Amino acid sequence: MPSDRLNLRRVSRKLRMVQEHLEAMDRDVHGPEFSPWKEEVDHLWRAIFQLANSMAAEPQREALEMVRETWTSYITHYSGLTERREDG
Repeated sequence: MPSDRLNLRRVSRKLRMVQEHLEAMDRDVHGPEFSPWKEEVDHLWRAIFQLANSMAAEPQREALEMVRETWTSYITHYSGLTERREDG
């Protein structure tokens, strides 16, 4: 489906943006920019999964495979980090 190909490209672009933000977050975990970056990354992830959810089965599988490594790393390293920073 043509829209699925377009959505795969959108997922790819959003994933690159996520990766760029994660690099910046890694360099400055305790800086004032961390929370806005994390908020934007969370928004990008929501958009990525919404796009994947709108795809047919095979393109969806491709999109999810494309993001798997970065998503797994993100969840492992950043899950709940904002809450801990705000409490501390």
